[in-house]
Amino acid sequence: MRKSVCGLVVLFLLCINPRFAAGEPSGASLVIVGPGDAMYEYWGHIGVTIEDDLEGISLFYDFGNFSFHADNFYSSFIVGRMIYLGSVTTTEFFISQAMREDRSLILYPLNLGTEELRELEAALRWRTLPENQEYLYDYFLNNCSTIIRDILNDVVGGTLRASTASIPDKTYRHYTRTGAWPSVLNELMLHFLLGEQQDKEISAWDLMFIPQAVADAVLGLEYPGRDGVVRVLANEKIVLKESTRPPIPREPRILWPWLLTLSIALGLLWNVAGRFLRAVILLFVGIPGLILGFLMLFTDHAAAYNNINIWLSMPTVLLGLIPLAIRDWKRWIAGRELVLGWIWTLNLAGLLVAFSLRLSGISIQNTGAFWALYGPLTFMASWPGQWLKGKFHLRLGKFGRCGSGDVKQIRTADNGD
Repeated sequence: MRKSVCGLVVLFLLCINPRFAAGEPSGASLVIVGPGDAMYEYWGHIGVTIEDDLEGISLFYDFGNFSFHADNFYSSFIVGRMIYLGSVTTTEFFISQAMREDRSLILYPLNLGTEELRELEAALRWRTLPENQEYLYDYFLNNCSTIIRDILNDVVGGTLRASTASIPDKTYRHYTRTGAWPSVLNELMLHFLLGEQQDKEISAWDLMFIPQAVADAVLGLEYPGRDGVVRVLANEKIVLKESTRPPIPREPRILWPWLLTLSIALGLLWNVAGRFLRAVILLFVGIPGLILGFLMLFTDHAAAYNNINIWLSMPTVLLGLIPLAIRDWKRWIAGRELVLGWIWTLNLAGLLVAFSLRLSGISIQNTGAFWALYGPLTFMASWPGQWLKGKFHLRLGKFGRCGSGDVKQIRTADNGD
């Protein structure tokens, strides 16, 4: 997914050399590159080759190009307005580059009539001209894979969409998580940031935001050609390279037991830790909520909209850093504990709101893992949790494990300050 110098050279040739640009295509293949190491490579890559045997030219077209060095790249990424590029390079150059990486590389020769082949070549060439090559990227709706899907669908007269739009599949969240399998932290981050729209059932047509899904859909697809001949769009695959990477799992990993354990541990730590560790815990809860709130309110990252995880990690919890910053703790400790307890109680109320939205069906978001992550910690640090803790200490005192004076000392000098 990078724009090569060779691609720029070919674009230049397309503009100045009509013979190079408008040769008679003799064949085409769908090219699928498997997952790579970088996060943006997790779901693979896709392109189309156009061969011209008469001119001895084979060009590779794709639409997954960007540059970290482009003007305003990072600011555009933050606000969700990422500009990607269509590009063209020689097939030989692209394949030589792809073969250097530990990624699978598979070709699917396309069986197209003369008119369909010309239309495919013309559409690809038009989309990679300098004045047309830029487009506004969307993770699920407008990426390197969906553009090629749409072009192929037009070439075969809508047969691709007609054969897949009515086939139900899972959700965008499901395939986002399985694709992010190489990194549990990346999976957890994406799982947290995706809103409820990504939990709606998708079709096999929608699934083609993943490159391999396009190949699976065209393999064996019959379509009527403009010459009246019914053809199979692709009936074979040519494996140029197999990756040593493990296959993508069919189901995402189970996260909630580990997150529940972590939450309980953090809740216990909150009740014995000093100010520094408590501040770390507040940042752990509040910063994700702060980021999510920013994405929902101030950016075009539509995939994060309507996300009930904001209720679980309300950034108001960061207000707890203020009483923790007071140095004269002996004078303020009782008031500080009361303030912290009520700040956490606000997040506990948010968690109950999120649970109610999900239980009532108003929200369909799959967020159980984050109830496990935030639930015990939020309760144990909130006023109800502190009240229950005090009751527990009093019960221990009645059994002689500590006297009433000891209980008072525990409740006053709590947290090891």
